[in-house]
Amino acid sequence: VYRKESAQSTVSVLIYFWDERDGPSFSGWWFGPKVGGDQVWAYNSQKESPAPPASGWRVPWDGPVDPGLRLSSGGSKAAHDGRGVPHTVPPRRGDEDDRRRREELRRREEESQRRQEEQRRRQEEQARRDEERRRRDQEERKRREEEDRRRRREQEEEQRRREAEAKRRREEEEVRKREQTAALSVRKVIQRVRIATPETYDSLRGELEEILKDRLEEMGSQAHKVSEEAETTLKQAQKRIDEVNEKRAEDERRREEEEKRRKQENERVEQLMKEAGEKVKEAEAKVAEAEAGAAGLGEQKDAEPEAVLEAADAAQKGAEGARAAIDAALKWFGEKNPELLENRASRGNVMEWNHLAERLEQGRRSLGKLEEKAAGARDRASRKKAALGKEQERKAAFDKHDLDKDGRLSRDEVLAFGKAVHSFDLPDEVLAKIMLSLEPVTFERFHPLHQKVAIAKLEAKERVRRAELAVRQRKLEEQRKALQKFIDDAESLTVSAEDSVSKAEVEAKPLARETDLPADEMKGVATNAQALVDKALEELRAAQEKLQRAEEDSNAEDELKGFGRREIGRLHSRRERAENRVERLSGTVKRGLDDATRKAYAEIDQKLTESVAAIHKHMHAEGKTGEQLFADAAGGGDSVPRDRYAEFVQGIPELTLADGQAERLFDHVAVEGADLSKERFLEAIRFFYKCVKGTVANQELTIKSKTVRRLEVGEIVEALSGPAKEEGAGVRRAKCQALRDSATGWVTIEGNQGTPFLVQYGNFLVIEKEHAKRPEPKEDAAEQEPAAEKA
Repeated sequence: VYRKESAQSTVSVLIYFWDERDGPSFSGWWFGPKVGGDQVWAYNSQKESPAPPASGWRVPWDGPVDPGLRLSSGGSKAAHDGRGVPHTVPPRRGDEDDRRRREELRRREEESQRRQEEQRRRQEEQARRDEERRRRDQEERKRREEEDRRRRREQEEEQRRREAEAKRRREEEEVRKREQTAALSVRKVIQRVRIATPETYDSLRGELEEILKDRLEEMGSQAHKVSEEAETTLKQAQKRIDEVNEKRAEDERRREEEEKRRKQENERVEQLMKEAGEKVKEAEAKVAEAEAGAAGLGEQKDAEPEAVLEAADAAQKGAEGARAAIDAALKWFGEKNPELLENRASRGNVMEWNHLAERLEQGRRSLGKLEEKAAGARDRASRKKAALGKEQERKAAFDKHDLDKDGRLSRDEVLAFGKAVHSFDLPDEVLAKIMLSLEPVTFERFHPLHQKVAIAKLEAKERVRRAELAVRQRKLEEQRKALQKFIDDAESLTVSAEDSVSKAEVEAKPLARETDLPADEMKGVATNAQALVDKALEELRAAQEKLQRAEEDSNAEDELKGFGRREIGRLHSRRERAENRVERLSGTVKRGLDDATRKAYAEIDQKLTESVAAIHKHMHAEGKTGEQLFADAAGGGDSVPRDRYAEFVQGIPELTLADGQAERLFDHVAVEGADLSKERFLEAIRFFYKCVKGTVANQELTIKSKTVRRLEVGEIVEALSGPAKEEGAGVRRAKCQALRDSATGWVTIEGNQGTPFLVQYGNFLVIEKEHAKRPEPKEDAAEQEPAAEKA
């Protein structure tokens, strides 16, 4: 790091090397007031140079190389600051200006000579190129003329060659046609020989031999080929005729074998039909025998159940024997049916075979009816036998409960019967009704007694069930009311949340429309809308909890499942729509708060710029320096506290501040709220202009004074004093120092016709914060300074 020695009140000028921590494009030698700071004046990309390069500096840092900026070593005058960092002693301003002007004149003369030499060289080169082009064009024309003559000779030769070739082809075509005609007549006979039959083969062969003999010379070059075709065709035809004769002999042999096999098949079919008829007769005889054995079954109504059961068993046994015979016959039919078909039985035989099989099926159906008849008779006899047994059981039960053996049941005996048999104590009124309807309770009325006691028991149970059901219904009704209360509360909360959202949307409309509001008013609107949004979110959360509780309670009881399902679903939909509105509104409010914060920052930043301009105007009017202004603001102290700074800026003429704005200016300038040191105060009141139209800087206020140098468009200068009015031209001028090379002079701010030359570019803090918004900002200068010194 190299530092320029200067008075305590002026800007620090440093030259330092920066490594590749921020990328290769930021590595190199830098020219600025702070090591690693965002404010830089010049940049040199010569990374290999161990010391600051003498030339090749870009001013500004991202602009072109400025040949007017050159560094020179101070030699033995080099000194070190208190930290051991070397710095250079700047040369005197007058000698340096003379040297720069001489170098500029020399550079301009060299540039003019270089341009004249370059212009002469370009003219000679252009003349050489024109001569070369004319020579190439002449050679090209000669080449094309020679090429045209050669092409015409080739075309004439090609025409003569084509005419000779056409004549030769016509002659060959005539010969070829005669040969093809002769060959075609022979091939027609060959084709007939190919399809000859044993009866026509000999005559066609003689015809082919005769035509070959007559047309052999006429075929010319095709004679050999056609002769080979004829010979091959005769061999193939002879072979085919031999195969036809063999096939005819084979067909005759097969016909004889087929007649023999057909005779054997007919004999086998006759034998199968005979055996089938015998099988069917045997099975039908068994069926008729079984039907005869079951003829009287079920006709004797007064027969004893045991006799009927015995007859039914005999009929069932006979039917099972007949069924076995039928099943055996049908199995034989199934086994022999493929054999019948394999022997190609006639249509009549197949129909007779199917008729015999149908007779067996008819016998099976008859046996089915017989078995059903036997089963019905057995069932009726079994029921009759069981009924007789139950009658005896009921008689025994009646005798058991008839304790006094008088043939009837008394009142006490009926009570004992109900308790013993039905486990039920008959109430007096029920017992009275039973006795009134059945007394005397004899054996004939014993079964109705059973029924009435059972009915009384069921009615008693039903009364208990109805009482329990009523209690259950009352409990369910209470639960339904509680569930409905949850739903009603959720609806009220949802309606309130929707109302809050609507109010918030109305409140936030200025934010959505991007209305140009002051920062404080915008922040107030966003804060009010956010409060309504928070209230709506709280109500929606409460509504969701109510709905969840209602769904859980309804699902806990089978009878309440699905209670309020439609209403709960509708409220869920309303809540979700409200949440979507809240989500969209939250984004708008958040953007509004962010915009209010940015706008407040921009407003206070603009006010800081205005205050710096007013302070500079005040300094010029009072003829004071920055140090003197600090002494006034600090009141003799080492720093300026918040209250004194507010008092100081409020006392600046032509500076209008709203309530509390002076304090906010201090917070904007101060570092973490600390009192302003002298260095921070002087930085805060630095003021810069940006050149928007090329102009010159003069040594004195008057425009006619000596020119220091010309300012380029985009160049940044710092205002040292002014602005002051130049009486001769009637324009306002300010004394400025260029950041590029520290050149100092008076610059016109605006022409007398209103043309701007300089526009306000803010102060040091504004520029510093603007550079802090870069995509790849450097770290704080204080943190990076040790690393830079190490590099």
